[in-house]
Amino acid sequence: MDLFTRADVESLAESGQGDTQISLFMPTHRFGVGIEADKLRWKNLVNGVEHVLAEKLRRPEVEALLAPARALQEDALGWQYMSDGIAMFLRPDWHRTFRVPAPMPSLATVGERLVMGPMLRLLSGDEHFLVLALSQREIRLMDGSRNTVEEVQLTDVPTSVKDFIEPREPRSDTMARTAADAGRGGPAVFYGHGAGDHHLKNDEVVRFLRAVSTGLHDVLAGQSALMVLVGLEQLVAAYREVNSYGHVLDESVDHNPDQLSSAEVHKLAWPVIERQLRAQREVVIEQFHQLNGTGRVSSDLHTVSEAAGEGRVETLFVKADPWCWEGVSDDPEPVVKLGADERYAECELVDAAAVATLNNSGQVYATSQTVAPDSEVAAIFRY
Repeated sequence: MDLFTRADVESLAESGQGDTQISLFMPTHRFGVGIEADKLRWKNLVNGVEHVLAEKLRRPEVEALLAPARALQEDALGWQYMSDGIAMFLRPDWHRTFRVPAPMPSLATVGERLVMGPMLRLLSGDEHFLVLALSQREIRLMDGSRNTVEEVQLTDVPTSVKDFIEPREPRSDTMARTAADAGRGGPAVFYGHGAGDHHLKNDEVVRFLRAVSTGLHDVLAGQSALMVLVGLEQLVAAYREVNSYGHVLDESVDHNPDQLSSAEVHKLAWPVIERQLRAQREVVIEQFHQLNGTGRVSSDLHTVSEAAGEGRVETLFVKADPWCWEGVSDDPEPVVKLGADERYAECELVDAAAVATLNNSGQVYATSQTVAPDSEVAAIFRY
């Protein structure tokens, strides 16, 4: 799982201006016979891009530009570890790939900038959320959507008290009892005869949780998704004391996550998120309707696009399911030359407006809910 953040949007929007840049999107399967079909679809999509590039670049340049996409095409093991969608961004001597828990349209674009519209749901206030499963044995960060959660790899974040704190030498005034004595399976827990041991253990857990929070600060930089905590009440309360992420919900899931699969975590966390997202979305949509006639809202794409470029868009609704990029062509793997295909001109404006809104600290909702009929966008302006 690869976490996609606002920082990534800014980086992708600024990278390599003027170079030939490629954006590739495709839905993927997590397992089963669909994997082989995914590999073939990816090959067809990359072949389509190669054909377009051959019109303007020399063959060695085309091969170098598409080398990461071809490498993925041949990576049999990599296709065994996909999520619901994949996005790859390419420019000379640079590429980024994201496996994401949200379906992507089959689409490739070629031009002087990258396209990010299909990734908007991952930064949207509509369905995207985060889960932090807390226990002393294992810390798990998960990126979620309406249908699933998927673990995010944590490389510089401590994930267990055992690994964080060097074990002390056994002392004569301690005795080991297994947690099974209390009806639970698990490793030995040391109980001291002196009062100091209890406080020391609490201090160790607090230091561990503070280190987790510090490590997650970098992982979550640029994120604004709501986060729900899953864990036993005492540990959740202790984490809240040291938490530095500003979008943690007050409501949590009081459950030991150690024995929970990702699917079970999703089943417990989604109702908490859904209540909050629904309430949050309804408030913003009502605000849009209340501001009609004041000059503070618009559903005209050109007006919204211009305002977004000026940093005036506070909230942007983008129509999803289907996305603007879908349904324009009957081609199952369309390759779009940016600025050269009038059928996709509106989609390019929608994409640019969303990126500009995010880069100016606005909120984007990629939603299937109708906000403004017959329009791909609706916006609330700051002024």
